Amino acid sequence: RRRARLAEWRQRPDALRDAQLLSVEAEYRSKGARPIVARVDRAYRLPSGLVVLVELKTRSTAAVRASDVIQLSAQRVAVEDELRVQVADDAFVVFPGRHSAQPTARAVRLMSREQVEAVAARRRRLIDGLDRPRWPDSEHICHGCVQRAACAAAGERLAGSVRRH
Repeated sequence: RRRARLAEWRQRPDALRDAQLLSVEAEYRSKGARPIVARVDRAYRLPSGLVVLVELKTRSTAAVRASDVIQLSAQRVAVEDELRVQVADDAFVVFPGRHSAQPTARAVRLMSREQVEAVAARRRRLIDGLDRPRWPDSEHICHGCVQRAACAAAGERLAGSVRRH
């Protein structure tokens, strides 16, 4: 336990040094007809009572992606609904010590509840076949996608289409 507490303290962003660790690897669920279920890596309560979310990422570069912001924003909706607390507009993505001796923490601005609901609604429309997917802004997003083969095959069937694969 002592080692785990020490590791958590080392990975904690400086802005959260005086915060209380509220939860670790906990699952939360929003309210509503189509709830958002989110697994939160860490949540901290500031002395003001405001909750700050932290997402841990291990990847080859310490770069924040749009998907990180979406993930943390969905977590905010779920935490606010289930715990009935106010979650800060800013959160942190932490890259634990892989790129340097010290962890790298990047602050991110979260999406509003309305924006999260719009992303969730688009996802539902895509799954239901009511909307068409768009090519991503960057090809690197495609590299880890489970739909890459199907997407590439669909792109090949479209005569004269511009593809990024």
